[in-house]
Amino acid sequence: MDALKKIPDKGDPSDIIQLFPRYNLQLHCCRYWWLQHWEFKELSFPYWRIYHNSYQGAMVMYDGKEYALTPDKVVMIAPNTAYATRMYDHKIPEIGYSLKGGRVSARLAEMKDLSDQYILHLFIHFNIGMPYDNISPGIYIFDLTEHLREKLQIIKRHLNYENARFSFYSSLAIQSLIGDLLAELPEESWDLVTKNHRILEVLNYVEMNVGRELNNQILANRARLATNAFTRLFTEEIGVSPQKYVKRKRIDKACILLHHSNMSIDEVAVKTGFADRYHFSRIFKQLTSIAPAKYRKEYGIK
Repeated sequence: MDALKKIPDKGDPSDIIQLFPRYNLQLHCCRYWWLQHWEFKELSFPYWRIYHNSYQGAMVMYDGKEYALTPDKVVMIAPNTAYATRMYDHKIPEIGYSLKGGRVSARLAEMKDLSDQYILHLFIHFNIGMPYDNISPGIYIFDLTEHLREKLQIIKRHLNYENARFSFYSSLAIQSLIGDLLAELPEESWDLVTKNHRILEVLNYVEMNVGRELNNQILANRARLATNAFTRLFTEEIGVSPQKYVKRKRIDKACILLHHSNMSIDEVAVKTGFADRYHFSRIFKQLTSIAPAKYRKEYGIK
């Protein structure tokens, strides 16, 4: 695993070199919306989500359980967790989805077309990199402490007036909120998918170089192993072959770009290491059961 080595400074009473695990927080979006409809049969994305609603009325369903999104709770959803959502007693469509909402602004109180049945919905999407994004799927509910409330107030106050650019102060509040919630997860949640340092090095390399050539020989060189020995070890540790893993990570990255960027599909294909749009579209549909253009239309942030 990639770790930061800290050599003691002069004056440090200890001469022990310290190792700190390194993670890479990537913020994809932080938005504040009003919602009147939010009915999805299934949502599942390769990144973390944080939800906080200012009013009651929304629900997420996961693994046979219902979780109410209430003002006194903060919800965090792990990557690749498949869940459904609805508001009030609205019916979830069997095909497609029902979404009606828009950005909250300081003029929300003047918006005459909103009925009484709407919620204010803060959502944050982010990744923290390998291997920590490989946590088991799940939904985590946290009590809204005064400390968390202060962070949320800073974030919402900023989003009331500015949606595109964040100040250093508001960005720190977002990162602090994420760190506080992650730190509340049980320690056993962070059991790594593998403890083999050679394989962890490869997983990190794939994460950081998903748009480059990543054949087995290149990956084996990173692990300092013969290609056959590496392929066997990787498959034993991760449960899939190196190339199946690379393909999945390329598509995960493509989902993030389709959801959170203005890149064209051709640009996304190149950015994620595919030879062309047609090869990319075939593999994307193979793994997600939906074409890239349709995925962007249904799930892209407006």
